Amino acid sequence: MQRTVQYWRIVNTDGSPLDGMFPAADVADILAQAERDKCDRYRYCRDGMVLIGHGLRVARAEPMLILDKVRRENLPSVGDLDGSRLAIGLSPGQGLLEPTFCMFGPHNVVAMLTSGNGPRANRLAEYLRTKLGIEIGLDPVLTQDLDQVLDEMRASAIEVSIPAERVTRDLVGGDWAAALEANRRLADNGGVIRIGMSVGHRGSQRHKNAVRQHIRQLIDSLRSSGAVDQFKSAKVTGTLRGSQRSIDLHADQFVEKVSVDADTITNPESSVMYARDILRRELDRSSAYLSSAVPAITGNSESFTPRFIDRPSDEQRSE
Repeated sequence: MQRTVQYWRIVNTDGSPLDGMFPAADVADILAQAERDKCDRYRYCRDGMVLIGHGLRVARAEPMLILDKVRRENLPSVGDLDGSRLAIGLSPGQGLLEPTFCMFGPHNVVAMLTSGNGPRANRLAEYLRTKLGIEIGLDPVLTQDLDQVLDEMRASAIEVSIPAERVTRDLVGGDWAAALEANRRLADNGGVIRIGMSVGHRGSQRHKNAVRQHIRQLIDSLRSSGAVDQFKSAKVTGTLRGSQRSIDLHADQFVEKVSVDADTITNPESSVMYARDILRRELDRSSAYLSSAVPAITGNSESFTPRFIDRPSDEQRSE
């Protein structure tokens, strides 16, 4: 069975680096304590998705967070020995859990082990905001030297495509929200939305520079939203030292494929430690590249003071 490990950098919501280290150990401890205290750790999203977070750490240097998507509707069937189809036997209040395992590494990197069915990266940022009062962005780590290339590129266009059913109100903020929502309503029977913006050939140099600046802001907000993996493509075009260059923020994201034992990764008693071992191994194996691709954190202080927000479920539903 195949899983993917995605690498993201925790940043401010505007895409700028944090002043210090993200308090991953505190987040894990607070969520673990909330579970022991039987607090309401559910997050009811506007699009109907239900999330629940779990915090743990084997050592202070290895805090982890598990973010489960809880399914209580549209459940699969099970079969008996004769092949007869039966409803899956869940008690009232139970649901299927589809996890994304998150391990926090050096320089505010978070590695996520996911099957594609679990919550995506932008859901982690949403959960931390609503349940721990932490406002962060998640910037995808790119392959090779593309982070530096993107910083140095004189961007002239951005074009994205995304399945219409993946567009939600909370996916990407700012100008993206209005543009994506307007096109989602126009999409017939779902389909794929494609929108873009370019400098063009007309207008004064002052106007073109303003458009370039706006394109750069769109790039930064898209990257920090943690929503890049929801898109089919997110292509940035521009010039670098006089040569035309393009980067696809989705296709060029640093993602690794890993083979997992199906019975172990789905077993409630073994899956957490198994996922922890996989993430630790992959972080160790990629440490040299991550050190070269991700800016070092020079500040010593933690950037946030997380607190658990234990709000009633019906209040969350109304957000």
